[in-house]
Amino acid sequence: MTVNAPFADDLTIGEPLPAAPDITVDEGVAAQYLAIVGDQLRPALSDTLSSQLTGSAHRLVNPALVISLSIGQSTVATQRVIANLQYRDVLLNRPVHLGETLRTVVTPLGATWTRSGTDRAKVLLGMTLTTAEGEPLASYQRLALLPVAQPQRLTITDAPPPLSPRPLGEHRACLPARWTAPSGRAALSIGEVLIDPLADSVSSARELVRLTQNRAAAHRDARAGQDGRRLVYGGHTIGLAQASLSRILPDLLTVVGWRSCDHLGPVFEDDLLTFSTQIDDVESVESARLVDATVTAIAHRDDGTSTPVLTWKPILVLSEAPA
Repeated sequence: MTVNAPFADDLTIGEPLPAAPDITVDEGVAAQYLAIVGDQLRPALSDTLSSQLTGSAHRLVNPALVISLSIGQSTVATQRVIANLQYRDVLLNRPVHLGETLRTVVTPLGATWTRSGTDRAKVLLGMTLTTAEGEPLASYQRLALLPVAQPQRLTITDAPPPLSPRPLGEHRACLPARWTAPSGRAALSIGEVLIDPLADSVSSARELVRLTQNRAAAHRDARAGQDGRRLVYGGHTIGLAQASLSRILPDLLTVVGWRSCDHLGPVFEDDLLTFSTQIDDVESVESARLVDATVTAIAHRDDGTSTPVLTWKPILVLSEAPA
């Protein structure tokens, strides 16, 4: 087995891979991430607000940064990735604070052929994110397209059953017991569509790849990308999508999960991205609102073409509804 860059057929279903190096999320990591995506999530910017919300002296880490770091750690399985297809059932068990150390364990869950033949396969990966001491922080599934070196060695499995969606209200358990949110400023209606008037260009793609310890060659080496171009890390597109949410929803306090995330097409450096958000459901819980949303992103390119590149369904926590 080529440990540092496995093909799909090098992975053993049910056998966890050796973990990537642990990452301590300090002020420097948070600041560099902020410089790349410009997220205005208020508790991740303000010690005062973060402390008021959680009672902790340590500021909240942006949840998109937490998952981006975990996905980067998960590339022990996907250094040869052709494309990341989707993420499912992302759940952040609790907020992460500056100074905590993250570790991600990757376990192959299954593999299926693509319609193109036996030179590539879709591999389902299960991720568990913990502290260095083993406390569970998050879990999710990832579907990656990987090359196959020796087709006869690949174990093909049945497609996993669809995941049952968690009731929206259950996500209240992902917040600290003493979570105290300020009163909100804006009401939301189910079915409402919010258009972000600010488009944003993708930049510093390689810097985010290095920051998150992402080993996927397609994000570092144009020869491994598409049409001679490096692919932008999917977490970068998601980070810009959450930054859009932080602008159009000033009551946004954190993100506690993703129903799903589908990468519909490749993103390249200097693509101009536009975002729109649909409110799918709203539920009031103690001191907050839980919101199901669907965020879509469209890439606009210098050749005049535009193409959808992202459908992301995050679960948001907003300040409680205004009186």
